Amino acid sequence: MEEEISLSEICAILRQRVGRIIIWSLLGLLLTGLYTFFLVTPTYQSTSKIVVNQTQNAEQAITNTDIQTNLSLINTYQGIIKEPIILQDVIANTGAEISLEQLRNKISVQTEADSLVFGVTVTDENPYTAAELANATASSFEQKIGSILDVNSVTILSEAVVNTNAVSPNTPMNLVLGLLVGMMIGVGLAFLAEFMDKTVKDERFMEQMGWVNLGAILQMSEEEVASTRFSPAKEELTRKTNRIA
Repeated sequence: MEEEISLSEICAILRQRVGRIIIWSLLGLLLTGLYTFFLVTPTYQSTSKIVVNQTQNAEQAITNTDIQTNLSLINTYQGIIKEPIILQDVIANTGAEISLEQLRNKISVQTEADSLVFGVTVTDENPYTAAELANATASSFEQKIGSILDVNSVTILSEAVVNTNAVSPNTPMNLVLGLLVGMMIGVGLAFLAEFMDKTVKDERFMEQMGWVNLGAILQMSEEEVASTRFSPAKEELTRKTNRIA
């Protein structure tokens, strides 16, 4: 027979073990906080924006065909930026003590829909290094792209600036997730403990097992026991009184 559980029983289980659920929630929050503040190294980003025009004549008006041609080359520009011809120049100009692969992993190119503008973003553990590498990458691309492709105009629209606000880790989100995960673990363990508990709690359990209810014994508190004639204290007092008499 499939056992069903009602909403009131669920609430009763949660109320009964609310202390453990709170402990697990705080534990999840604590562990996430320790991980976020002490184990994760913050990273920072800076972006330099570039626009490239491949029109043959700089004085000629840019047509829609020119724009579509330039848009189709955006992916090519992204690949070129991460090639050694650009990265080696960036490392030489900045004096950065990193390998080509490490620098390549730090760089990402961000494009805008139907726009000739794209951004060169560098992620680094030092915000000043991130801005320096982003500007050096944009400058190297501006100088060398003409020798790679037939490009007439490369303009750096905005240089990367130092941004001291870390992009990772996301502290508020991490703490909320840690709290929720701890709470879910606490709730899960509460239901697991309830389902593993095989003690008889009510008559319904006995009916499900096919047992016969022979009676019930009420549980008395210490105050109730003390107020009855079966109290050891009262019996002792009675014996002392009878002895004096």
